[in-house]
Amino acid sequence: MSTSSLSTGLLSASASVATGKNRINAITFLGDGTNASTLTLYDNTTASGKIVARVVNRTSDQQNHIIFTNPVICDNGIYASLGGTGQVAIVTGKQIGRAHV
Repeated sequence: MSTSSLSTGLLSASASVATGKNRINAITFLGDGTNASTLTLYDNTTASGKIVARVVNRTSDQQNHIIFTNPVICDNGIYASLGGTGQVAIVTGKQIGRAHV
């Protein structure tokens, strides 16, 4: 049984990134150093319901990297909502109970 995490790859637009029960181990959120931007993660496959994480890049920020010592558990999937200009994100985690989708 594999215990390694899987990455969403580079996200440049809002998207559903996982279904079912998942854990989020890390987030990398990159800004362009000029524009403010936000990343909001929902415990859902759409941009609604419980917000489990939010990262804000100010206009001067170019990178935020968060590693969760205790992974964030999402019961209903994960939706990554990107707001602003010039941002990209990577969400790293693993589906719980079956193969990652």
